[in-house]
Amino acid sequence: MGRSGMDQQRRRVPMTRGLGLRFALLTGMAIGLVALSAVIQELQAASTAWIAGQGYWSRGQQDATAALSRYLARGHLQDLQDAQTALQVPLGDLQARKALEQPEPDEAKARAGFLRGGNARADIPRLIFSFRHARNVGAFREATWLWRQTDANLLAMQSLAEELQRRHGSGPLDEATVDDYLHRLRGIDHQLRGQAQAFSQALLRMARAVRIATLAVGGLSVLLISLMAVALARRVGKDLTEHESRFRAAFYQANVGMLKLDAGGRVVEANQAMADILDHRRDVLLQMSLAELLMEGELVIDESGHIDWERQLRPGELRFRRRDGSLVWGRWSGTGVRTASGRLSVFAIVEDVSQNHALAREIEHHASHDPLTGLINRREIERLLEKSLLQVRSDGGTHALGYINLDHFKLVNDSFGHAAGDQMLRSFAEYLVGAVRDGDWVGRLGADEFAVFLARANQDEAKRVLQRLIRNLGQATFPVSEGSPQLSCSVGVVEVTAEAPDVNWLMSAADSACYAAKQAGRNRVHCFNENRLALEERRLEAERLQGVSRAMAENRMLLYAQRIAKVGDPSYLHYEVLVRMRDSEGVLHLPGQFMPAVERYGMAVVLDRHVLGLLFRHLQVCPAHVRQLGLCNVNVSAQSIAEPGFLAFVCDLLERNRALASKLCFEITETAAIGNLSQARAFIDAVKARGCRVALDDFGSGLSSFGYLRQLSADMLKIDGAFVRDMDTDPVSRASVRAISELGRELQMEVVAEWVETTEIAEALAGMGVQGLQGYAIERPQPLERLTLADLRPMRLAGTQGPSAVG
Repeated sequence: MGRSGMDQQRRRVPMTRGLGLRFALLTGMAIGLVALSAVIQELQAASTAWIAGQGYWSRGQQDATAALSRYLARGHLQDLQDAQTALQVPLGDLQARKALEQPEPDEAKARAGFLRGGNARADIPRLIFSFRHARNVGAFREATWLWRQTDANLLAMQSLAEELQRRHGSGPLDEATVDDYLHRLRGIDHQLRGQAQAFSQALLRMARAVRIATLAVGGLSVLLISLMAVALARRVGKDLTEHESRFRAAFYQANVGMLKLDAGGRVVEANQAMADILDHRRDVLLQMSLAELLMEGELVIDESGHIDWERQLRPGELRFRRRDGSLVWGRWSGTGVRTASGRLSVFAIVEDVSQNHALAREIEHHASHDPLTGLINRREIERLLEKSLLQVRSDGGTHALGYINLDHFKLVNDSFGHAAGDQMLRSFAEYLVGAVRDGDWVGRLGADEFAVFLARANQDEAKRVLQRLIRNLGQATFPVSEGSPQLSCSVGVVEVTAEAPDVNWLMSAADSACYAAKQAGRNRVHCFNENRLALEERRLEAERLQGVSRAMAENRMLLYAQRIAKVGDPSYLHYEVLVRMRDSEGVLHLPGQFMPAVERYGMAVVLDRHVLGLLFRHLQVCPAHVRQLGLCNVNVSAQSIAEPGFLAFVCDLLERNRALASKLCFEITETAAIGNLSQARAFIDAVKARGCRVALDDFGSGLSSFGYLRQLSADMLKIDGAFVRDMDTDPVSRASVRAISELGRELQMEVVAEWVETTEIAEALAGMGVQGLQGYAIERPQPLERLTLADLRPMRLAGTQGPSAVG
C-alpha cells in the first residue's frame, strides 16, 4: 500500500485515539521499513556495482595478459600498447581504493580512478559511499582484504609490461627470454585469476547477506515486505533488463563476429557479423557446433575426446568453413567463464582476416615472379634448378638449361625508349611460354636475359628444340615501332646431370655458353663443353680482372656518391657511395662493365676491402664534412658476407675509427642476406654492435624474403628500383612499393626508394610514407670529393611544397 493510499483512507475513516495511534505506529513502521528497504536496496545496487566493477577488473587483467602473450609471440608494438591500455582498468580501481583509504579520503581522485576502471558513472557514488562506510563490515571486509592481495601481482604485471616496453627498441627477444617472460606472465595471471575468483565469491557472499537482511525485514510485516519486495523486484528486474539490453546491443551490433559457446562447443549465441563472415543465416548457426564451423585440424581435442579449451582459447588465426565449404581465415580470441555451478561458457571474437592472407599470397607471388613479364624470377629459377639437381642425383636422368640473351636489345631501348623495350620483353616472354613443351618452364633472369628449362632432354635434344625456337622467332612479329630491328637471340645450353657441382655452376656454365654464342656471331645456340669453351671468352674475362687489379694498385678506383633525400628534412645529408674504374687510357667504367667478372671469379672481397679503405681514408681527412654527415651507405657483396676474414677486417676498421661508425650504413642485397643467412646475421650483429646501421638493398627484387626479416635486424629497406621506375604505369609495381613501405613501417625500418627518375614518382613515394628517395630526380652521382667540398645547401624538387616536398 502506497503512502498516498494511506492518506486517502485516513480521510475516509473516522479515527479514534487508539486507531490513530495504531495508524501512527503502522505509518511509522511503514516509514521505517521504507527507509530501511531503501537502504537495503541501495546496498543491493552497490553490491551489483561492485560485482560489475570486478567483472571490468577481471576482463581488463585478462585482456592485458592476452595482449602481452601476443606480444611475446609476435613482437608487435601494438600488442604491447593494447596491454598497457587494458591494464588501465584494474589500475584505475587500485587508484580509487588507495584514494579512499587515505586518512583524508580524496573522493575526486577516487571518482577518476573508478571511471578509468570502466564503472558506470551513476554507480560511482554508491561505490565510494559503500567503501568508505562498509568496507569493515562482514563479507565486504573479506572482499576488501582479498582486493588488496591483488595489488602486488597487478603491479608486477605492470612492471613486466613496462620492462617489455623498454626492451622493445633493442630488437627481437631470443627464445629463452620469451619463455622466461611467458613463465612470469602465466604465474602472475594464475595468481590474479585465483584472487579475482575469491574476490568475486566474497562479493557474492556480500550480496547474499543483503538478501538475508531483506528477508529479515520482511518478517515484520507481510504486507509491507510484499510491497517492498515487489518494488525491489521491479527495480532489480529493470536493472537486469537494462544491463542485458546493453550487452545484447553490443553483442549483436558489433562489426566483428561474436560467438557464445557451451562446454561442448555448441553455439549458444551468434551475432549477425558472424553469420555474414560464414555466409550462414543466424538461426542456422545456432544449430551448429564449433567443430562444424572450423576446418579439419583446427579444433583442439584432448585425450578424452573433448575440446581442450585451454589450448583452443589461445589467441591466433583459425581456418573457418563457409556455407559453401570455402575457406575463411579468422583472427580468434576467446575467454572461458565458469558459472557458480561450475559450468563453462565460452565467449569468442572472430575477425575476418582473409583479405590479409590473400594480400600475403599476392606479395609472395610478386616476390617469386618478375613484375614486367609475369615469368618466375632469378630466385625462383635457382630454387627450381636446385630441386631438379637433387632429383637427378637421387633418381638419375638428364635435363637441359638454356640461357637466352636478346641480341641488340640495348638498341631498342636507346632508339625507341624503355617503354618499347618493356613491350618487346613482354612479347618475347609470351613467345617463350608458347614455344616450350609441357613440363618445361621459362623464367626471366633480369634485363634481357631469360632461362628455359627443358625436362628430360639431353644437350643435343635441347639444342634442336632451341634452334627451332630461334628459327620460328625470325618468322614471329613483335610490333614495337616502325623501323625497329628484327628480334633475335643467342642461347647457351648446359646439361643438368648428377655430376653438376651446384646451381651456381649451372648458371655460370649456361651464361658462358651464351656468351660464346654471341661471340660466334649471335642468333645461334651454343652448348657448354669445357673442352670447347671459347678461349676468347677466357681471355676477355682475364683482361677485365687484370684491369681491376691494376686499377686498385694504381689508385684508379674512384668513389662517387649519390644523394638520398630524406622526406621532410631536406638539410639531412645522406648518400650512397658508388665505385667507378678509370682505365689506363683515362676512360671511366661503370660497375656494370667490370663487376660481373669480379663477382664471377671471386674477386669481390678484395674490391670491397679496397673500397672501404678508400672511404675511411677520405672521411678521416674531412672532419667538417663528417660533422654535417647524417649517413653514408656503402655496399657489401655476397662473397664478402660469406668470408669470415672480411668481417674481421671491417671490425678492425670500425674499432680504429669509432667516430665514423655511427655515420655508416652497410648495404646488403637481399639475395646476399638470404643466400648466406647465418653469415649475414653474424655480419649484421657485429657491425651494429659497433654503432653502424644496416640496409637491405634491392628489396623485393625476386625473393620470398618477408619471412626472413625477423631474423635480420636491419634498419633500412631499399625498394628495388624496377618497382619504383614502373609504379606510375604498373599497378602491380605500385602495390608492391606500397606493401614494402607499409611492411617497413610495421617493422620500424626506414624505407628508401631507388631509381626515382621523375618528380611525380618522388611525390607519390612521399605520399606513401617512403622516408628516403634516391635517383636522378633527386641528384645524379658525383665524385665524392666534390660532395665533401661543396657548399651544402638544402635542395627542393621543383613543383613540390608543403608536407609533400622532398630533400
